[in-house]
Amino acid sequence: MYKFKPFVFIKHKSNSVERPKPRSGHRIVCDHKYLYSYGGFNPCISDDDPDMQNDQTWISSKPLFKEVWKFNLVSQQWWRFPRQHNMPNELASNAVILSGNTLMVYGGTGVPFGDRCSNRLYLCNLENGTMHIVPAKGYLPDPHYGQAIILRGWYLYTVGGTTGYEYTCDIHRFDFRTGVWEKVYICSGRDQNEPAGRYRHELAFDGKLIYVLGGGTASESFGFLEIPAFDLEMNKWIILNTYGDNEDNTVPKPRRCHGSVQYTDENTGVTSVVISGGYNEDHIFSDVWKLDLKHLQWTCLRQCKLPCPVYFHSAALTPEGRMYTFGGIVKIHNRVVRTDAVHSVWLKIPKLSEVCWQALIHYFPHLCRKSPDQLLLIGIPLKFVQRIDSYDF
Repeated sequence: MYKFKPFVFIKHKSNSVERPKPRSGHRIVCDHKYLYSYGGFNPCISDDDPDMQNDQTWISSKPLFKEVWKFNLVSQQWWRFPRQHNMPNELASNAVILSGNTLMVYGGTGVPFGDRCSNRLYLCNLENGTMHIVPAKGYLPDPHYGQAIILRGWYLYTVGGTTGYEYTCDIHRFDFRTGVWEKVYICSGRDQNEPAGRYRHELAFDGKLIYVLGGGTASESFGFLEIPAFDLEMNKWIILNTYGDNEDNTVPKPRRCHGSVQYTDENTGVTSVVISGGYNEDHIFSDVWKLDLKHLQWTCLRQCKLPCPVYFHSAALTPEGRMYTFGGIVKIHNRVVRTDAVHSVWLKIPKLSEVCWQALIHYFPHLCRKSPDQLLLIGIPLKFVQRIDSYDF
């Protein structure tokens, strides 16, 4: 019997023959209809793997994945976009953001890590998979990987990253109207509030402050009791003291390579960020934490633990409030391996119509094989019919 269960992870099986290989260092985003996965890395795929030995794209890019996938959230089928001639060769630890039907990809590294990094911005049209580089001038950031980005109006902000040897928390922004990169803040060490350089951190944004969450270097991970935040109006760094979980006054342990999503409660207007998994020098995490950005209050979502500890995975949130995770590095029987698992969890209670839709496809999964006209004829609202791939019929 179907029962809506918030804060409980479920695993999604793939209903398609073709599916992405296990990977780490990739990035995902979600909209109403799809999970999109970009790039990634796996050095453990053998040369005689039957799925890959005739894949010319893989042969030319291994151990990096020069590919963009989409996963339909209803039919649970994967589909790979056609070969991307214009995709960059730096395909690990990029910064990726979704804007409408456009995937924005910035930075990243090739292999060996740090040997070749990117400071180019690419746009991928998710209607047809075409990708192109955005011409840019001005003060381009140095090539890095493991940086994080946010979009604010016409500006794309990038924060931090590494060359593989040096780490930064500098901030630059790109103006889409003029095609010009600008320096926003270059850390010099003169201000005691400047955060230490880092990579594989995550960002939250409330319209005024950019919050830097965790991250680290090759030998260090940063914590969450004090959070560096950049004030875009004052153009300066500040340090914010957070409050621990009410139950035991704890905050997340220091980590890097974790997942992060952000959402705003429509009833209260409060914006929260949720982090999941990650890694420090001693431990792989499976815990999930929520930070209320208004009150700076941490809450450990104890009933919402990841199915297994994971890092270098990626997380994304649907507009309805369902968080998906894909891939990453896990430990199985004391072996560190990459995974191709897709999991999801509801972080908030969606509209009743959404719950009804989830129940309907639970009881009648064959609906994915009916045409849009047939679905409309039996009374399914158009907005749900549009979530099913037309090529599934």
